[in-house]
Amino acid sequence: MSRDTLEYRRAPSSLFEAAFPVGVATAVAMWTSGFIARLPFIQAHPAMLFGVLAVIMVWGGRQAALRHPRHRACALYAALVAGTFDLLVLGSFLAEDLSDVRRTVMALTGLFTSLCLLAMLGAWTVSSQKLEVEISSRGEGLRWLGASTFVASMVMIAIGGLVTSEEAGMAVPDWPASFGENMFLLPLSRMTGGIYYEHAHRLYGTLVGLVTLSFGVCVFLFRSPKNLRILASLAVIQVIFQGILGGGRVTEVESAIVVGGQVAQVQESGLSLALRVFHGVDGQLFLALTAVLWLLTSKVWNNPVKGHIPRNERFWSFVLLAGLTSQLTLGALSRHVSRDWMIPHIVGAFVVLGLVFLVSARCSQAGMPAPRVKIGVWLGVVAAVQVTLGFYALAVTGSTVRVASSGIEETLVATAHQSIGAVLLTLAGLLLCWTYHEGLISEKRLSGTNFTIRKTS
Repeated sequence: MSRDTLEYRRAPSSLFEAAFPVGVATAVAMWTSGFIARLPFIQAHPAMLFGVLAVIMVWGGRQAALRHPRHRACALYAALVAGTFDLLVLGSFLAEDLSDVRRTVMALTGLFTSLCLLAMLGAWTVSSQKLEVEISSRGEGLRWLGASTFVASMVMIAIGGLVTSEEAGMAVPDWPASFGENMFLLPLSRMTGGIYYEHAHRLYGTLVGLVTLSFGVCVFLFRSPKNLRILASLAVIQVIFQGILGGGRVTEVESAIVVGGQVAQVQESGLSLALRVFHGVDGQLFLALTAVLWLLTSKVWNNPVKGHIPRNERFWSFVLLAGLTSQLTLGALSRHVSRDWMIPHIVGAFVVLGLVFLVSARCSQAGMPAPRVKIGVWLGVVAAVQVTLGFYALAVTGSTVRVASSGIEETLVATAHQSIGAVLLTLAGLLLCWTYHEGLISEKRLSGTNFTIRKTS
């Protein structure tokens, strides 16, 4: 196996290597469920939310228990990791009266006790069914972390889209504080309307940063290949830069007038508008990078793959990635700055659509590796959906840049259009990544060797 691939041997791993990735994944699932449940247009009943969170923790405990012979200890470890991430949200519940030390201690004790009990319930399902414990490898742990980083980033893209669609980017007028307070201690009662969208955006952004940092640290701890270490380091730098961009977008406005705890008027500056656009574009590029990281930790990447990719396919993959990046930049300009950019964005849509179909067709050539063929098919399907959704978004959003929320339909359509655009860019990034795969085995090589291709899930 190449030194630039991860090993997925059934070799014993430490409790940390087995439990930490599952704990991170569990935290991401819990945060995402909590965000969706509290959306202003959903407002799920607290009992329903708590039920969903409990099921997620039981699932996390079960998954952790399946990854190590000491399944109960592994489940508890995962619960403690998830609980540590959840502390960032708990502050909002306790912020109403931080002087009540007894209440704070009881809340912290209750959080970790509940999570541990639920995780133990998940571990019990493993022991009661006498299931075989799957001894995890370091590569398996990184795959979990890679998936968690990508999923969290995808959710973050959608949250950012909601913030823009609701024109809530300045609903909280300062940064890194929130209305002059520690942003992790903004009372839950204040998170309504636009404040909820923007403040949730900041909190979830912190989660994405911590998950990315966790992945970056584990890549080095688990002695990963050099290419993975380089890209993971780049992701950590980029997520920090992305956070600074988001903060600068707030701090660089000309003025923000707050009346009765709500932002009543905002005067944008040229720099703040530029940062809005840059923040949006960089966020989608970061998503594509996390997808590549996930791919590099996957079994399909780290095993030999049958097929051959001609050298010129790398050129077409670069062209597609550049075209999609230009198109999303035009979309960001029309969404944030002026509708004068809409015509170039529409024209660009048809140019990029033609390019997508061309590259998609090239992916179906004889001898192409199966993963690249699948990505090509998805590119064509998603691009067709995206163009259709784009015209729908144009019909419901009108010809002017939004200055306030215009209703749930417009918000969801515009956000979906932006999010699917990010998915397109991600697929293009994966397509380019496959042109650098060193484990491709052509039919000619296969005919003269006894090498066996291992099936992967």
